Amino acid sequence: MTTSMLLCRDERRRNAVRAKPKLNGLDYLEVSEDQLTLSVYFLGKAPENISKDNIRISGGQRVTKIAVLSIDVQREQDLEMDDCMQVKIYPYGDFSTYTFCLVDLDEQGRQTDLPLSGFDPRYVCLDINFKVSCPSDLDCKQTPICPSEPAPIPEINYLAKDYASFRQLIYDRLALVSPDWQERHVPDLGVALVELLAYVGDQLSYYQDAVATEAYLDTARQRISVRRHVRLVDYRLHEGCNARAWVCLTVSQDISLKADDFYVLTSPDTADREILLKQEELPKTLPRPYLIYEPLVEKRQSPIELFAANNSIPIYTWGDAQCCLVKGATSATLADPGETEHQLKLKICDVLIFEEVKGSKTGNPADADPAHRHAVRVTSVENSTDPLTGQFIVEIEWSRDDALPFAVCVSAIKQDDCSLIDNISVVYGNVLLVDHGESISEELEPVPGTTQLPDCDDRCGLREAVKLSGWYRPTLTRAELSFSQRLPNCYTSNSCGPLPRYTPASSLLKQDVRKALAQLELYEIPSDDHCKEAGAVKWNIQADLLDSRDDDRHFVAEVNDDRQVQLRFGANEMGRAPTPGTRFMARYRIGNSPVGNVGAGTITHVVFRNNLNNAIIQVRNPLPAQGGTSPEALAEARLLAPHAFRDTLQRAITADDYAQIVRRDFAGKVQKASATLSWTGSGYEVLVAVDPYAASEACPQLLCEIDRHLRRYRRIGHDVQVVVARYVALHLEMKVCVLPGYLQAHVKAALLDAFSNRLLANGQRGFFHPDNLSFGDGVYLSKLVAAAQAVTGVENVTMTVFNRLYAAPDNALENGLLPLAAMEIARLDNDPNFPENGKLVIKTEGGR
Repeated sequence: MTTSMLLCRDERRRNAVRAKPKLNGLDYLEVSEDQLTLSVYFLGKAPENISKDNIRISGGQRVTKIAVLSIDVQREQDLEMDDCMQVKIYPYGDFSTYTFCLVDLDEQGRQTDLPLSGFDPRYVCLDINFKVSCPSDLDCKQTPICPSEPAPIPEINYLAKDYASFRQLIYDRLALVSPDWQERHVPDLGVALVELLAYVGDQLSYYQDAVATEAYLDTARQRISVRRHVRLVDYRLHEGCNARAWVCLTVSQDISLKADDFYVLTSPDTADREILLKQEELPKTLPRPYLIYEPLVEKRQSPIELFAANNSIPIYTWGDAQCCLVKGATSATLADPGETEHQLKLKICDVLIFEEVKGSKTGNPADADPAHRHAVRVTSVENSTDPLTGQFIVEIEWSRDDALPFAVCVSAIKQDDCSLIDNISVVYGNVLLVDHGESISEELEPVPGTTQLPDCDDRCGLREAVKLSGWYRPTLTRAELSFSQRLPNCYTSNSCGPLPRYTPASSLLKQDVRKALAQLELYEIPSDDHCKEAGAVKWNIQADLLDSRDDDRHFVAEVNDDRQVQLRFGANEMGRAPTPGTRFMARYRIGNSPVGNVGAGTITHVVFRNNLNNAIIQVRNPLPAQGGTSPEALAEARLLAPHAFRDTLQRAITADDYAQIVRRDFAGKVQKASATLSWTGSGYEVLVAVDPYAASEACPQLLCEIDRHLRRYRRIGHDVQVVVARYVALHLEMKVCVLPGYLQAHVKAALLDAFSNRLLANGQRGFFHPDNLSFGDGVYLSKLVAAAQAVTGVENVTMTVFNRLYAAPDNALENGLLPLAAMEIARLDNDPNFPENGKLVIKTEGGR
């Protein structure tokens, strides 16, 4: 049974049904205020055999099943009055439209899809709106039943893009709407209006193509436009960055140089060239067959001191043989070649490179492993003397971030004749950080100006002319401007402790391309002192001018699609506008992208800008250059920019936000973090528990550093407290059956190593190593048994005790799982000096 979709304004059939005695229908219904009673009116008299089972209410979105509780048929004595039926229902419906129908019943008293006997099929159903009496601000006017047909859309030629096509388009349209108007003479007013509209359309079409295309991120084609668009959503389109490398200089005597005196480069591809070159001796052909790398120092004017004693430094073994520095070492002892006094000139913040120079089995330099080279930054230097031999020595240390990634072999036994090989690995000093790029200087065109006279009436006298800056977007002559991140200081003050925080050598080669700035310096040349740096005023480069004040001498370097660099200044709003007639001297560097990522041993020449210094006898890069990055593609920026600001958490609102910030910003020190939010009675407190890596040593300085970092993200009203994770000591006891032929002591020792909390000799971690466990990681009995079964010589394992230390058993042994709370981390050190940190008992049987 379906309802008719035919709508008519004059329903004549309704009166006909009411007049026919044996035919009935539903006229309308009303919903009570409580929406639980329906007043249904018939087209005439109600049938005698109607019951509540004949009523079906269907429809609805949220409330779909409405039951009919009872009906009360109210019959009118007056023959001209229609009967009414009160229907009780439950529950009432939602805001959607329902359908009220009267249907026939089958022999079992179930509803069918047939209309109730004696009812007209057109008036057997009514639509119900339970919320019709609810207050509403909408107009009650009904929409037209048969709306008028929409007016036909005129056919427009959207290919019209210039004056002539727009003019013809307007004439064609007028021929349709005003066929009587056929004037085409130029002096006619209608023709003049047509030509005026065509001209305006031509101008708008030009703006649409030339300007409006760059107004949207999806349609912008120019790199500068895309860069500005994505910056509005807090995304930085990066221009890549240059490469950095460590170079070792070998000198014949102690010398002191300035960073501007020299630079290094790859082989210039010329025959019979010495290691030292003058700048005028370099090939002038383009493209140049070499790459230039300039010294990168914290302060440009600071001297670079090189010492002959630091060329190659042996590692001191205290008279022992077959020695090595273990993997992860952060200290070493160096042998000083001095006989009467210390000659090594090492100081804090110096960079040293450990390098294997001989094969550990043959002693041949050609067999040295080129992968065994590592740079460290010295954090402690202490001169000393070996009391046994009187040898001058130097004790050095470096940070854990620079820990040796491999074992450094110092001495070994030769395979063929069993002789001792000394100095397999040595330490190189005189290490200098260089980056790819060539310095260029050029004078820019003067700032143009325009003269503006103020408005004045006839009564005013002399008018003062105002000179304003014109459009000024100078372009640098050379392309491929170098971009580099600012070099951090060697150490910074640690607000959380008395010791400074040193910048490791490993971080100096890594650059964040989003923070890289153009290597460009701009100097305003005084009119009376041409190009003298003493009188020049420096303008500072910025990533953008959004934070610049009106009087700041700031500018921005923008790179176009041809890699040409355009300079943009402020307009006395967000940056000072340059004065008309001002001349600028630009000093910048060119050299960017991955082309500077050269391999090890390719930087081989030194070039002096002025006087040649013969004290340098060798230069090389033991490690490959790295960090050179290509500019970001526009398609990538369009894809990432609209979502980047959502991906970076800038404010902590929930408890998990604090944990995410710690995991994100302390990824190298903290492996996991967890946070909870609780009410203290006077406010909310966020308890942040951190699980540090074993090498980070969760000291108070680390907790203080995390606490200070979280304060910039915390929500107002939240108190933050940072603590170390709550460690849960375990008590495990197992009975191990040893296979025949294996010593019990050997198997037990292997099991103690497997379940230890330290790094094993094979480089793997013990089962309870701190870096293997984290928040809420329950301990599974099956994993313990599997780790024990993996030990050679174990036949079978039976766990007898499996619970928390000093705690009553909680069925963990039967369940096979020792659960931990969200802020807890399992711990089992099995250290007899600290029994409260976990206990492991292994009982062995069998074997021999």
